[in-house]
Amino acid sequence: MKKAILILLAMFLSIGMFTSCEEEEEPAQMQLSEFVQNKWESQDLLLDDTEAYFLAEIFNGFYTLTLVVGGESAELPKAGYIIDDMDNIITIDQPQFPGDEPSDEKIPFDVTWVEGGTTMTWTPVYSSGDDAPPTIVWDLSTDM
Repeated sequence: MKKAILILLAMFLSIGMFTSCEEEEEPAQMQLSEFVQNKWESQDLLLDDTEAYFLAEIFNGFYTLTLVVGGESAELPKAGYIIDDMDNIITIDQPQFPGDEPSDEKIPFDVTWVEGGTTMTWTPVYSSGDDAPPTIVWDLSTDM
């Protein structure tokens, strides 16, 4: 009788070990389209001969930039963006700077980022000529 109980107990334990060793599903990884949705601040940039930086709010397919030069700031009109999550590319509508004519131009950037991180780097896909967009390093904003 003791042998039968021990055999049954051994069978239950071995079945339990096989079912508990099944692979657990990995949690879904964040995609760029989720990561960018936040408020961001750029590094100081040289735009023409002027040192400036941007504040950005990026949400639901639209972004708003605020250009900050010294103690002055100007909010640029809301514009759209699309994201290629497979290739980590964000393509933005050309921002409309004060005094510039509206443009239909789209600007693609390769985005370097790390899930759970607080920075991302936008490197222009096409960066030739005097009007080439700058590489922008964004930090999560705490002041907006």
